[in-house]
Amino acid sequence: MGSALVKKSIGKVPPSLETLFDDPPLIGGEKREDYEKLLSLIAAAINPRDEVVWVLARDFADLSWEIRRERKYKVQIIKLEELKSKSKLLSPARPSLLEIPQMPPTTDKLAELWSADAETLQIMDNKLAKKGFDASFVMTQALKQASPQIEAIDRRIGNYELRRMAVLKTIEQYSEASARRLADVIEGEFTEEE
Repeated sequence: MGSALVKKSIGKVPPSLETLFDDPPLIGGEKREDYEKLLSLIAAAINPRDEVVWVLARDFADLSWEIRRERKYKVQIIKLEELKSKSKLLSPARPSLLEIPQMPPTTDKLAELWSADAETLQIMDNKLAKKGFDASFVMTQALKQASPQIEAIDRRIGNYELRRMAVLKTIEQYSEASARRLADVIEGEFTEEE
């Protein structure tokens, strides 16, 4: 039936395009309401008056959504690698072949607790500091491990941004004033998140 939020806030999507707005590009735990809010802000800035501009508004929203998603992925990858680095640095040294192997205490569980509990975080950070590993060192290790994934994400973000810029230029052909309003909306939307 089309995006109710978009219809409600800026008017009716042309009937020929209603199905285009039925299936937003959501994955995982992404919320339809969040996507529709972004699309609604974009459509309100553009004020589409025909099908072509509606399609461009949808393309712009989808690309903006992808950029937002990729930025979140990058943060999650860095956090995961930071967790792995802390776990590895807190792991006891492996026994030599001449020693009787003992089961080392698991630091993965401690690392999981770290991610959810501020008190445990402080304990882990203190243990790491006693071993000579400050937060900067841990983050350096995490970034080193995550760099291939970060580079891939940055390339995808760059691609999405180029494509979004092409859509924006096309929108400018329809209305220079609409494009300026759209740029203000996007600048404000991403400023609020970061």
